[in-house]
Amino acid sequence: MQFSGRFQRRSSDGRKNVVRPPGETKIQRLNPKRESDILSVTGWETLADGSLNLVVEQSVVEALARLTPTLDELATGIVYPPPYENIPKIRKAYRYYAGTARRGERAESVLVRRAMVPVPNTVELFAAESLTTAFNLVPNDVVSVDIHATEKVSKADS
Repeated sequence: MQFSGRFQRRSSDGRKNVVRPPGETKIQRLNPKRESDILSVTGWETLADGSLNLVVEQSVVEALARLTPTLDELATGIVYPPPYENIPKIRKAYRYYAGTARRGERAESVLVRRAMVPVPNTVELFAAESLTTAFNLVPNDVVSVDIHATEKVSKADS
């Protein structure tokens, strides 16, 4: 599966003084198991702080759900600070898919994440180093992604 998305910073919509849920950097600090699970399945020595948000067509979010994830993370036990502790319950689980992100001639190994109950038109990329820095990204830059996963086998096929 291949797709492209536009890089978007969480704060780039211009609304000031809006209280938002914490970013992935803070969530990673509150949930060290997430980092260790990601490092375990990828073989990376480090995990960059946070994630890279890509705005994609909704069909991309839907297509990912038909693939076998590299890592399945149940939302039970994921810690968010108050008053956002209900977010994991809403998302139910997080699915991660191995892939390669590209911008120009540069390519980086990534895990692409979508929630079981996803944020519309959004996927997040995790990598060993900051993709914003590696790709020299500014908002609305396009990043291409190749997913290395197979379609799930349905019960009817088995």
